[in-house]
Amino acid sequence: MKMISVEETKRQKASQLRYKKPIAKNLNLEFIEQDLWDIQEECENVRWYTDSEDGTDSLINALDGDEDEAYEFKMAFADLCAECDRMGEDLKEEWVPECFDIFFVAAGAGDTYGGLLGWDSYEGDYFGIGCSDSFAEDEAKKKLKQMTKDELIVAARQCFKVYQAYIGLRTRYDSLKAAIDILRDQNTGYLQAVKEIERLYEEASKDHWSREKWSKESREWEQYTDALPPEAWIQ
Repeated sequence: MKMISVEETKRQKASQLRYKKPIAKNLNLEFIEQDLWDIQEECENVRWYTDSEDGTDSLINALDGDEDEAYEFKMAFADLCAECDRMGEDLKEEWVPECFDIFFVAAGAGDTYGGLLGWDSYEGDYFGIGCSDSFAEDEAKKKLKQMTKDELIVAARQCFKVYQAYIGLRTRYDSLKAAIDILRDQNTGYLQAVKEIERLYEEASKDHWSREKWSKESREWEQYTDALPPEAWIQ
C-alpha cells in the first residue's frame, strides 16, 4: 500500500477547501484594480497611435476630415484614462467592504463573470473550483449571514457603487476600443495604399526614361493602380 506523505496530505486538503474562500474570476477587487490599470495603458497606447502621423491621418480620414471631432475622440480616451486612474486611487483610499469579493459570489456573479476561483492555501494562489461552485456560493452566503442586517445593507450599497463605477468605465472603454480598432484595421491599410501610390508615381515621373510606357517604373505604376478598386480614387 502506497504511503501518502504529510505534504501530499496538506496539498489535497487545501485543494478540497478551495471553495471556502471563493471569488468571481472577472469580478473581484484585485481583478478590477488590474483591469483599470490595463485600460489606462491601452488608452496611452491609443494616445501614442493617434498622435503619430498615420494615426492622426487615419482618425481624421475616418471622420470625414472633421478635425474637431477627431480632437474630441482623442480627448475621450484621455478622459477615460484619467477617470480610471482616479478610481484606482479611490479604491485605495475609500472604504471597500471586506466582503466585496464574497458578496458577488453569493449573488451568482460566477455565472456571468468567468466562473469561480478558490484560494488554495498550500499553493498560495487561486484556482478554478468547477463542480464546487454551489459549495462556494453557500460558503459565501454563510459568511454574509454572520453580518448584521444593517452592516449587510451598508456593505451591499458600497459594493454596488464600486461595481457600477467600474462597469461604467469598462463599457466606455469597450466602445472606444472597438472604434479605434476599426480605424487601425481599415484606415491604416488605406493610408498605406495612398503612400504606395505616391511612391510609385514619384518613381514613374522622376525623369524622361521612367515616364516611358515600357519602363519598369511605369509598368509598376500601371499594375498597381489597375488593381485598385474604383472607390480608392474617390476624394
